[in-house]
Amino acid sequence: MARFYSTPDGNIAFTSEEEASRDAEEKAWADGASERATKAAILSLESEVTQRRIRESFADPTWMNAQEDKIKTQRDKL
Repeated sequence: MARFYSTPDGNIAFTSEEEASRDAEEKAWADGASERATKAAILSLESEVTQRRIRESFADPTWMNAQEDKIKTQRDKL
């Protein structure tokens, strides 16, 4: 698929080197999708650990321990 630069004078086609460079960038982005999804899952889990949850964990650490296990499982994927 040909790519172009948009200019006031019209579209200018990418050179073969620019095409190869862009293909490599897109492949690198696609290859990192799993890692980005894992990091997003970790962030989501960590954001659930609020100050209130921390205080409550002193009396009953069950939820906090389960949350830490979920986070560890995600981190092990990296």
